[in-house]
Amino acid sequence: MKSKILITGGLGYIGSNVLLQIANNTSDEIMIVDNLSNSSISTLQVLENLTKKKIKFYRADVTNYNEMKSIFSENKIDCIYHFAAFKSVEESIKNPIRYFHNNILSLLVLINIMDQFKVPKIIFSSSATVYSMKNNFPVSESGILEFSNPYGQTKIASEDLLIRASNSLGIKVGILRYFNPLGNTSDGFLGENYLNAHNVMPMILNSIRNNSPFSIFGNDYNTSDGTAIRDYIHVEDLSTAHVLLNKFMDSDDKLLNIFNVGLGEGTSVLELVKTFCKTNDVKIELDFKQRRDGDLPICFANPSKIKDELNWKPKKNIKDMCRDAFKFFMKNQFHS
Repeated sequence: MKSKILITGGLGYIGSNVLLQIANNTSDEIMIVDNLSNSSISTLQVLENLTKKKIKFYRADVTNYNEMKSIFSENKIDCIYHFAAFKSVEESIKNPIRYFHNNILSLLVLINIMDQFKVPKIIFSSSATVYSMKNNFPVSESGILEFSNPYGQTKIASEDLLIRASNSLGIKVGILRYFNPLGNTSDGFLGENYLNAHNVMPMILNSIRNNSPFSIFGNDYNTSDGTAIRDYIHVEDLSTAHVLLNKFMDSDDKLLNIFNVGLGEGTSVLELVKTFCKTNDVKIELDFKQRRDGDLPICFANPSKIKDELNWKPKKNIKDMCRDAFKFFMKNQFHS
């Protein structure tokens, strides 16, 4: 059945990739809300070229109730995919108030709008940062939740808001806890803006672009090589999980569904860099620095629930993530 989908932050890294998966796998009508604070309007043209569809776009801020109310007054929305949030751990420590304002207020506005306009479903972009270091890893969805930085705190608070809204308003809520998305579309046309991002892959690419050392924060963790261990997931596999979750929510009576999305494998930061260099035949100088506040030593997923309930299975491995990230970089570095 054809649905009307609203994607907040739809020109960003995750939002644009999810849009592409929705367009390629459903007949749903898609519209985007994005304030372009961390994205580019040029991505809209890329998406329209790839999907061969005209995509309705609103330049608006999700924290602005009046702007959002106007959009919902014009459109009957069946499902919201919410990606409009700030996402840097390091940045959240430096400017926590900005993170609380954007990440919490935007969700409060959406919940109020959903209630007013009777929007039945929302799929929320959460994070592995909600998990406490007290957990044994790999961690399941029932693991202990605890924040170690303001970004993680906004995700825990957001999940709590959604659970309460679901219970009191009857809204169907899907929460996906991401474990470090990497890579870009395998054709190299759609990818993450590596120039301003603070995540591990953009930092690797910027080291190549600037011919500068790549900084690894902490080489004294209690891990095999001293560097932090993370779980990575290809953005295409992550995007597929959103499409499957939406279909599952249509056929399932539960008001709340929470899933981890990761490979279920721990890979150290040093292993990731070495794999990137070997896969793409490049050399990167390393600069080991002190640990950053808010970083866990080990964090990786038990993804058995999403595999069992949604029949989801990742198709891409760490080498694929490294190859596809570099392909986008090589295609776009001279046009940035």
